[in-house]
Amino acid sequence: MLLIKLSIDVSMLVGIIVIALATGFLFRSAQLKKQKYRVCELEKEMMASHAEILELQQEKQVLEKQLKGVSNIPVIPITAKESEKLQDKSVGKSK
Repeated sequence: MLLIKLSIDVSMLVGIIVIALATGFLFRSAQLKKQKYRVCELEKEMMASHAEILELQQEKQVLEKQLKGVSNIPVIPITAKESEKLQDKSVGKSK
């Protein structure tokens, strides 16, 4: 029967546990710091893209206002009204 004698001092065991906890805490805090930095970067990117979209919408509104102000051309509807259709039919019958 194999018997391995392992004698560990209690203070040594506590020291190893403390070192392991400290190492784990440092690695995890580094991961969290990286994630927070990445989230901040993505938020900045989103804010920039939203600002760009708002600027483009403002430009579009300005252009639409300019077109409405300049446009003095009368608009003729493609579809005729009912009364005009009836008048056209009556004109055709009298000929």
